[in-house]
Amino acid sequence: MNKFYRLIKIGLLTSLIILSFIFLYNFFYFDQYYEWDSLEIKVNWMITILFFISYFYILLFLINFNVYNLIFVFLITLGTPLWIIVYLLQFLKIELSVLNWSAIRNISVILCFSILGPGLSLNFIKFIKNNSNLYNKRKLFRNYHIHESFVGILFIIIAFCLWIIRSMLIQHEIMKKELRIFLALNMIPLFLFLFSGSFLIFRDRKDLLKLRFIEKKKYELKVNKSSVFNPITPDSKLFFKSPRIVLYPFGILLSSFSVNIFIHGAFFFPEEIFSLTHETIVLMGFILCFIAGGMIGIDWYRIFARLYPDLYQKTEQILRNFTN
Repeated sequence: MNKFYRLIKIGLLTSLIILSFIFLYNFFYFDQYYEWDSLEIKVNWMITILFFISYFYILLFLINFNVYNLIFVFLITLGTPLWIIVYLLQFLKIELSVLNWSAIRNISVILCFSILGPGLSLNFIKFIKNNSNLYNKRKLFRNYHIHESFVGILFIIIAFCLWIIRSMLIQHEIMKKELRIFLALNMIPLFLFLFSGSFLIFRDRKDLLKLRFIEKKKYELKVNKSSVFNPITPDSKLFFKSPRIVLYPFGILLSSFSVNIFIHGAFFFPEEIFSLTHETIVLMGFILCFIAGGMIGIDWYRIFARLYPDLYQKTEQILRNFTN
C-alpha cells in the first residue's frame, strides 16, 4: 500500500512540474504580444496566479516540510531582490538586452507570492517550536510574561497604520502606474503584520478574553517539562486543544489568496470580468488575510502535530498525565 501511495505522489509531482513549465511558457508568450494593461494580460495573470497558488498548496501536502521550506527560502531570497532590481533598472530606463527581463520579473513576483502564504504559515509553527521555552524567555523579560495576544494587537495597529499610508499614496495617479512598486512594498509588511497579528490574537484568544496582557509569573508552581514547551501546567490543556473542525488547510489557502489580492489587485481579479474596483479587491484581501491568520492561529496545534509528530506525542503524554 505504501508503494502505491508513493507512486501516486510521484505521478502528481511529475504532472505538477510539467504543468508549471506549460503555464510559464504561456505566460512568456502572452506577455510579449499584448499590452500591459489589456484584458488578455490580466486574464493571463489571473490564470497563472491561480495555478501557482494551487501548485504550492498541493505541494505542501506532497513533500517533506524541510524540503518545502528550502524551496520557500530559495524563491523568496532569489525572487524578491530580482523583482525589485529589474523594476528599478527599467524605471531608470537602463537597457536590459538579451532576455525578456519584464517577463522574468513578473514570474518571480508570481512565484514568490504564491508560496508566501503556505511558507509563512509553516515557519510560524517552526518559530513557536524554537521559541516556546519559557526559561529562555526569562533572559529577556525576567519575571514578566508578555502574552501573544498583546503583541498581536500591536501588530494589528501597525498594519492599520500601513493601510492609512497606502490610502494616502493611492490618491496620486503616479503611484498606480510608474511607482506602483512602492505600493507593493508597503503591502508586503502590511500583510506580514496583519497576518501575524491575527495569528497571535486567535492563538492566545483565551487570555485575550480574560484581558491578560502582561503578568508576573510564579515559577515555583509544579510543572512538567517538555523538549519544546516549558512549562506545561494543568491549565495548558485548553491552550493545546484543537477545534473540532479542521481549519488550517482553509487558512493556508486563504492566506495565499489574500497576499496575491494585496499585491496584484485587479491583475488577480480583473475589473472588466468581476465588476469590482481595485480598492474593493484590495479591501477583500485585507479581510481574508485577517481571517486566514485567525484560522491558522486557532488550529496551530494540528499543524504542529503534522510537522513534529514525535514532539507532539511527548506533549500529549504530559497532558494525559495531568488528566490521570
